[in-house]
Amino acid sequence: MQIFLTLISERFAMIDAPHAHGPREELLSIWPAEEPLAVSLHPRCHKNHFKSAWYNGTLLVTVGRLLNNFLLHLGFGSASATLDYWTKEVKGALIIASTDKAFTFVSAAIFARLMICKQPSMPLLDFFKSNVKNLQLVSQVQEKHIHIIAICQWDVKPESFTCGWLHAYLQEEKAMGAVPQCPIETSKFLAFVQERKRKRLLFKGELMMLKQIVENHKSEYGYLNLKKNNYPDVLPFDYNRVILKPIPNEPNSHYINASYVDSFFQPKAFIITQAMKTKPACVDFWRMVWETNAEIVVMLTKVFDFMKVMCLQYWPLTKFDYGDITVETVEAKTYAYFTLRCFRVSRVENGSTIIRQVRHFHFTEWEVNSLPYISALLDFRRRVHNAVKRCPNNVPMIVHCSNGGGRSGVFLAIYANLDLAEAENVIDVYGYCQTLLNARQSALENLDQYVFIYETLAEAVQCNINPLTLEELRHRTTMYTTKQSRQALEAIYSQEYKFLTQLTPALRIGDCAGGHRLENRGKNRDVMVVPPDNSRPYLNTLHGESKDYTYINAVYVDGFRRKNEWIVTEWPKHHTIDSFWALVFDHSCHTVVNLSNDENSKAYPRFIHSRGRQSYGPFIVDVLSSQQYPYATSHIVKVVKKKVFDIPGRKKSKRSERNEKKLTDQLDSLASILSELMVNNKGGIQEVDARICNVISVRIWPIQHRVPLSTVGLIDVIKMARCWRKRAPDRPETKPTVVISHNGVSRVGIYVAINLLIDQMDVEQEVDVFHAAKIVRLNRPQLFDHKEEYKYLNDLLIHYYMTSPEYHSTKSAESPCLLYLFSFLFISILRMAIFKMKGKLNCFNVNFAFSRKFYLIEIFHKIWTTFLCILEAVSDETLQSIIFYQYEAITIKKGPNFDKRVFAGIRKKKRVYNFVIFEKILFLQKLALWTITISEVQQKSSRSFPLRSSRDIPKK
Repeated sequence: MQIFLTLISERFAMIDAPHAHGPREELLSIWPAEEPLAVSLHPRCHKNHFKSAWYNGTLLVTVGRLLNNFLLHLGFGSASATLDYWTKEVKGALIIASTDKAFTFVSAAIFARLMICKQPSMPLLDFFKSNVKNLQLVSQVQEKHIHIIAICQWDVKPESFTCGWLHAYLQEEKAMGAVPQCPIETSKFLAFVQERKRKRLLFKGELMMLKQIVENHKSEYGYLNLKKNNYPDVLPFDYNRVILKPIPNEPNSHYINASYVDSFFQPKAFIITQAMKTKPACVDFWRMVWETNAEIVVMLTKVFDFMKVMCLQYWPLTKFDYGDITVETVEAKTYAYFTLRCFRVSRVENGSTIIRQVRHFHFTEWEVNSLPYISALLDFRRRVHNAVKRCPNNVPMIVHCSNGGGRSGVFLAIYANLDLAEAENVIDVYGYCQTLLNARQSALENLDQYVFIYETLAEAVQCNINPLTLEELRHRTTMYTTKQSRQALEAIYSQEYKFLTQLTPALRIGDCAGGHRLENRGKNRDVMVVPPDNSRPYLNTLHGESKDYTYINAVYVDGFRRKNEWIVTEWPKHHTIDSFWALVFDHSCHTVVNLSNDENSKAYPRFIHSRGRQSYGPFIVDVLSSQQYPYATSHIVKVVKKKVFDIPGRKKSKRSERNEKKLTDQLDSLASILSELMVNNKGGIQEVDARICNVISVRIWPIQHRVPLSTVGLIDVIKMARCWRKRAPDRPETKPTVVISHNGVSRVGIYVAINLLIDQMDVEQEVDVFHAAKIVRLNRPQLFDHKEEYKYLNDLLIHYYMTSPEYHSTKSAESPCLLYLFSFLFISILRMAIFKMKGKLNCFNVNFAFSRKFYLIEIFHKIWTTFLCILEAVSDETLQSIIFYQYEAITIKKGPNFDKRVFAGIRKKKRVYNFVIFEKILFLQKLALWTITISEVQQKSSRSFPLRSSRDIPKK
């Protein structure tokens, strides 16, 4: 029997194998010495052992790439276990050409690819023509096209399999001919990507063509310094490698595994290198940073990932010497997806110390063999780009991941193409990926990475939404004053919400397998709102009667400063209240914010009592204090786990119950003794397992309302929760906050997103509402399920910004804002008087017009916006609080539910609201005049105006 082998190394060989029990030496004598040879065991034996043997006179040969070397594997018999393993894991090639009619095709899960030499000793086309009945299909293929050989399944005949393979091959050839020949305009790029996403084979054709046209370059220095390389298949090319200054008496000290890469506008704009896994490698890295004058370092790998050290921490916590280079950490800012650091690097040269500044951008959420979150990577790239603008033009940027391959290449492809789009309004992914592959081995590792480049650039082009500075946010407050500007602002919100829904990927049923399990279906209020398994908090405490005690319908949501900062969940059901307290206890949650009014109904049972102790499954909740506020109720509770409880779901015999009872009594007595010792003989439950938590229940947000009845009240709740977080025990900054709504979807997105934006304002003095909402929707796409919630988030942000003195500076007397406010107040009073005389203002009759009702709401909104602008002009915090409460007193005198009756509908005492409007406008008019007078006095006297009493403020 003759078997023809085709090797990836473009070598064709023929082996005359003996029919049965041939010696291994005979096989080795006819096999080329430079090709390594290994023989696999019988299928029933272990796959990692090898021996020489023949079985049943049939020889099956596979060629695969394993551990960066080409191995020849021999499988035996008709069983497919061993060969299935090699074809799945090794991803090599299996020959199927044979002249023996009894040859059996072996099963495999994947197609195996290999390259053949241009002039084989036996043309393979004859083999296909002799074994395929459909000669019409075979005639379309030339001999040069046959460079892929695959394996068919057991139940598939060679004829049908070969025809299907040829059809797929022709489609790939067609896709390779459809590669873009020139850069694509940004206006057409989105449609271009959408077409290729519908036909994914076009992406594959581009990548196949790239790997065919890539040039072959030498890597001799890489082979000579194998000990300095983390991966032997990722070596720098000799023509563009980074060459360090040699150190005397140290051979090969000039070598480092790093390569220069060109950008569209500058040669040697980037340096791709591998991770540092040894201390000498760290020294070489800082030598490279110093000698190339690099000021930006981008790190795209974790220090520790998948139970393996991916990269040493080559920077110090404070200060450290790497050879003759001293590195000092000046600043470090941690965010949810990345960390930004600033280093002071110094070196003594010619008797003087030279100091430089190096900025380190570390993307921490890009795991091996995965893809990162697109919005986070684009935000990361924006920060890197802003730092690069401040650097000299001829300074390279250093980029590295674990192997200096795929992740680095993906980042540079995105970075360079966004630069090109900004400069020339075109994108050339195919052209730049060719540059990457010619500059660095394995710069693109797989098809998923190549598609990810296109998807990331498409999102960047589609929603080019940048953060707003505080000055731009202040300018938006003026857009609420006229109808035309409000319509323009609402159009912006509508467009952003449209992008938000389009760019949020939907979760598949397989992503949420845990929530769809039979034993967990009853724990969900809505079968369509189920958490993904990779983003839900798992419970550890045994509780309830369910087999799966780890499940609760809750999901992690990332914050601005750290991941998994929030836990969003639904109102617990009767049989899931103990699961809720298990969530609080197991994850050490310091704050629980309930955004739905406590209806105390059968559908929404109470999960927190008013006073004393109460047991919820294996937990005892003790209310330490309770406080009533105008807009919320706060309960500070202590959650303690019981010492011993039953394991649910297990049938017990009487004997086992007696034994367990005896053991339980012994454990209880021992635990009580230890408890008395630990709590100073107070007895009770062990305090070591206690959790202190603040449960804040909002009372101004009924379930049937999309937005709260009082924005002021919601801001008070936000400030209350943030204040508790700062002073709560047990390092609350590392613990999550639980946010509850009646369905786990509505209103929680608003609360989490506004906290994320507040953190962004505090840290960076800018806000990005769109990407904050997008991050919130990442693990639960149902959040912000209506455009009204997204619009209210923008209004709430402006409201919070205008009522927070820490974001404002003192305004001058010539500020046009105050003059404009005075004019607006005068016009508003005039309009109100006209409507009053015409009898159109009294729109609270039973048959009032719809437009008149909203005109009244518009007047209230204008009054509130004007009041915020005036309050901003007052620099003194004490005066601000006094003015605020005087303004609120107008509303409080008319009843506690004034705002609710205005916006929900009028029922009684309709004329009261007309007078309230006039009172508020007159008060604001006097307040504006008084503020202008105070500003003039301060400017003339150049001193502060000492007012500390409400008597100094104009009365209503």
